[in-house]
Amino acid sequence: MSKNGRKVTIAIGVLIVAGISISLWFFSRPILVGVVVPITTSLGNEENLFMRYYQDRHPKINLRSVRFIITNPPPIEAEVKSAYQRLDAQGVSVIVGGVLSQDGSWLVDAAATAGIPTFGITSSSALLSGKRDSFFRLVPTNASQAMAVGQYYQKKGLKRLVVVTSVDNTAYVDPYLKVTKENFSGETVQIPFISAAEVSQKINDARPDGVFTILPAKDVIQVIKVARDLRPGILIGSSSWGSVEILSLYSGPLLDGVQFFTMRMDIQGEGYRADIADFEDKYHMKATNGSHYSASILHIVYEAIRKVGASREAIKAYFQTAREYDTSYGKVAIDDFGDGMTDRITILQSVNGFMTMKETIELQQPGQAQ
Repeated sequence: MSKNGRKVTIAIGVLIVAGISISLWFFSRPILVGVVVPITTSLGNEENLFMRYYQDRHPKINLRSVRFIITNPPPIEAEVKSAYQRLDAQGVSVIVGGVLSQDGSWLVDAAATAGIPTFGITSSSALLSGKRDSFFRLVPTNASQAMAVGQYYQKKGLKRLVVVTSVDNTAYVDPYLKVTKENFSGETVQIPFISAAEVSQKINDARPDGVFTILPAKDVIQVIKVARDLRPGILIGSSSWGSVEILSLYSGPLLDGVQFFTMRMDIQGEGYRADIADFEDKYHMKATNGSHYSASILHIVYEAIRKVGASREAIKAYFQTAREYDTSYGKVAIDDFGDGMTDRITILQSVNGFMTMKETIELQQPGQAQ
């Protein structure tokens, strides 16, 4: 072999070794997924457990390992944003979090500043919609649900609707109440939930023909009791905030006849069924939409990384393109603002302690024929 030939051979050998070294280095680096989930509610605790389950169940994307960095800050703005900043400094590719709409709104602010693709799990406030802020979600805005509530009670012919609202999580409550009023021509009486005794007195004074709650499950239960004591047979409904927790925490005749407004609850696809069943078996609990949305988000994030890689910019660009995704609930669309969309809401009703589907409401948009 000539001298030049030996040099070429050596150069090729060096390039091969360098290529192997770079490949080994690349594949030895885990893909980092950040999680910011306060666990002060049953829904937050469920989503936290599902994140831990999923990391164990799906430890790789292609040949690269995946490592979740899970944080559970208290639901305080400074604490949530501090947890987010720590994940940013650790180089995560994507962040998942946002249980209630309040902590979701803090993640929106952080994502808009840092530019990290961030997925809200169950933060559904309409106040978070229509912004190009690196924040994405599969859960549809609660404006869709509130529209269904107003239209449903309108068709029922109610004249006076009492709406009992939480004094916390106003990012969820305020737009929900606003859209409900816009779709209901009767009188709406808002009662902030301070105590069951105070709510009882105010319902008695209002003399409504329907009661609706925008509350966590523990408060919904109290309102159901006082409303039925005062006015047996009165129509009672709950937003999905209380509904999803009630599905996993409560049962019995007290809930019978109460109408729970939510999304469809049947699981679509064998992969999701297996994950949800395994999760329920591992933690001995009934999965709610907290698990369904967690599974769906992680599934489509993994899919995005397989297609475009683990860089923040590539993942963000992928989700900024409006498209449909296969989720636990079937096909769900995200628009180019990163917001989940739906044109139908499901009403569930408990019968003899078992939750069943009562009906599906097709939303009537403004100006659309009734």
